[in-house]
Amino acid sequence: MGEFLTEYRPGSPDDYLLAAEMRQEMAIELEGDWDAEHPGWRQRFADYFARRQAAGRAQLFMAVESETPIGMAIVSIADHYRAETQGISFGYVNGVYVKPMWRRRGIGRHLMDLAIRWARGRGCATLRLRSSDEGRALYEALGFRPSSEMQLRL
Repeated sequence: MGEFLTEYRPGSPDDYLLAAEMRQEMAIELEGDWDAEHPGWRQRFADYFARRQAAGRAQLFMAVESETPIGMAIVSIADHYRAETQGISFGYVNGVYVKPMWRRRGIGRHLMDLAIRWARGRGCATLRLRSSDEGRALYEALGFRPSSEMQLRL
């Protein structure tokens, strides 16, 4: 491959179906086939984040190479009682994905930088995410630290 000219841009609400396609690729790598497990999820995903983005509560960022989407990150402001009662907002990174052949080129880091700036610019005190084993080193390098949150599957 020659020189890369990756373009980074904010996604529009119309780009969320494309983001859902990449989120499905991520699910297959990490969790299973969301299309088989949750029929119709892609449209619900696109509608949910498009509404949140229209309200200024989410943003999609895209990485594009020669008009081909190769990565994405979605960040949103969480609905949480502390925002209302204490004035402390936090953001959530809802998905960072870079297609396998484009990994290890700084694309994920650049997408995360955009997400972090977006959340900081909206007054978020913290930013949270769930990490794959593969992504953990990147997030730690950006300053993310494990928290005391625990989870119980019901």
